[in-house]
Amino acid sequence: REESNANIQSEEGILKRQTRSIQTEGHFGDIKENEKFRRFNYRSAEKVYKEFMLYAIGRNILKYHRFLHHEIEKYEGKKERKAA
Repeated sequence: REESNANIQSEEGILKRQTRSIQTEGHFGDIKENEKFRRFNYRSAEKVYKEFMLYAIGRNILKYHRFLHHEIEKYEGKKERKAA
């Protein structure tokens, strides 16, 4: 547990946590605001899961298409090593 806490509190651990939280929030915010995806059409957990997976696959295909046509660039991660 002490080793785990040391890893989390290290400069690299802080940087990874910042990056992870930014990436996740960005995707869900983009889905809600830009794509206007506010609610699911189905109620059961299995159907909601399938609906979201179809949505995610379509979104990834669109992202790959934009990447191939040089509308977006490959994300290489944060370059700066200094944590906030």
